Amino acid sequence: MHRREFLTTAANPDARHDYLVELHGEPAPGTLLTLRYVPDRSIATPDGVAAYLGALSDTAVAAGPEALAIAVLDDLNNELIPRWVEVTVERARPVPLRVVVEDRQPGWDNPHLFSRMRRV
Repeated sequence: MHRREFLTTAANPDARHDYLVELHGEPAPGTLLTLRYVPDRSIATPDGVAAYLGALSDTAVAAGPEALAIAVLDDLNNELIPRWVEVTVERARPVPLRVVVEDRQPGWDNPHLFSRMRRV
């Protein structure tokens, strides 16, 4: 089973509104992953995200935080198709490191929502 298949979704309860979803997990000891997204038609199920984090291969994690963040971003864009998504990967060792990647659907913007977001 490919890791993307673990990302289960449910229907967005009200796609007329923009709102922020934030999920945190640890795909490997010492690696913190934060997913923040604005849903479109679907939302990620917490159980699916937990299973997905468990399915991330040691190879994906070992490739480095940059490669991991981009792989997760690609998977979310393929399975969830959010209006906006941000993936943050953090490690404390050997030196503190934080990688942030983001993407959005063409033409989508909500400056009022972004202005109220707290930065992780």
